[in-house]
Amino acid sequence: MTSETIQAALAGVERMRDMSVTAEHHHYIVLSLLNQWMREVAAPAASGVLLDYGCGGQPYRELFSRYVSQYIGADIAAAAGTRLDLVLNPGEPVDLPDHSVDTILSSQVLEHVPDPHAYLRECRRLLRPEGRLIISVPMQWRHHEEPYDFLRFTRFGLEHLLRSNDLKVLDLRPCGGAFALLGQLLANNLKAQGVCNKRVFKSVNRLALWLDRRYPDHGDTLNWNCIATPQH
Repeated sequence: MTSETIQAALAGVERMRDMSVTAEHHHYIVLSLLNQWMREVAAPAASGVLLDYGCGGQPYRELFSRYVSQYIGADIAAAAGTRLDLVLNPGEPVDLPDHSVDTILSSQVLEHVPDPHAYLRECRRLLRPEGRLIISVPMQWRHHEEPYDFLRFTRFGLEHLLRSNDLKVLDLRPCGGAFALLGQLLANNLKAQGVCNKRVFKSVNRLALWLDRRYPDHGDTLNWNCIATPQH
């Protein structure tokens, strides 16, 4: 596929544009856990110039803007209702100088990249020596944004990819455990079957998260959330 074909396919796609999510939403489990990590761990680690590398609907722009001096939203095509600060061309370097950003935010992007090594090499090139890569990737999730959905990641796979591209892990943690995963799988499949009952989703979400806190088991998780820095 050409760059133009990919950009045309993704232009105007509906994506999350803020962090608001209620317990009746079918993605409440994963988003509530991911948003908590973003607020408590990721955003306080950000500083200076931030590149949201594959920004989608830019749901974290308001949060991270409190911690950084400049926020650059970059993607292949603008999602519905959003404006890009920088347009990316698939397979080409980001149009920014070497070592020009302090923070890179990459949230649920790497699974959509056919060559994750090339993407992480760009992260390494762009980051200043003490910069931070804030990255979240799925371990378990149904196909989405087909056909641009290529990869899933174990903890060890993500660590290997980062090390292979001279990035050192500073913090790596799961996004929920087995019961959060089971609840999210159930909610996703109910939604796919056309179920729209908010009470059903609220019950599934609350029970799954309660069980997840009561019986933690991170051998299965939804995402891996990580902060990394250039390896010297």
